[in-house]
Amino acid sequence: MASPTKKKKVRKLIKKARAGAKRKNANRLHGTTQANLPLTVPNAGERASLKKRA
Repeated sequence: MASPTKKKKVRKLIKKARAGAKRKNANRLHGTTQANLPLTVPNAGERASLKKRA
């Protein structure tokens, strides 16, 4: 029979692997870009160059 320490170590490794797989699946399904990231807004450099032209 395995010692309690060895059981704990194995369970920890399994938990770590499962968490990694869960994270990767979530990234595949939902992506890694923040939901509230305004992708249609120009960046600061573009805004400055647009103001100079006007």
